[in-house]
Amino acid sequence: MTRLLNFLGIARKAGKLTLGFTATAQAATGGKLSLVLLATNTSPHTKEKIARLCRAHHVRMYCIAEQEELGRALGKKTLAVVGVLTPEMAKAIEKQLLAARME
Repeated sequence: MTRLLNFLGIARKAGKLTLGFTATAQAATGGKLSLVLLATNTSPHTKEKIARLCRAHHVRMYCIAEQEELGRALGKKTLAVVGVLTPEMAKAIEKQLLAARME
């Protein structure tokens, strides 16, 4: 999981991520969202709102780490929702997710 979080930090510096619910929702409605990553301890209400948005826009969604851990990796105190903006970056992140699950 550490590799994935480090990779997300690089993706953020490259401008390939949205941070937070509002920015991620705007990217989804604008057709610019390829993947959503949620904190495992995101509130049920927020999870449902994001899940609905992902279904409506055919975007995959994964729960990956707690809010504090996700936030720390991306330079925030806590973070519940991260959007991935490019298909290439989404594919690379999904590859990292698969590798993390195999460890």
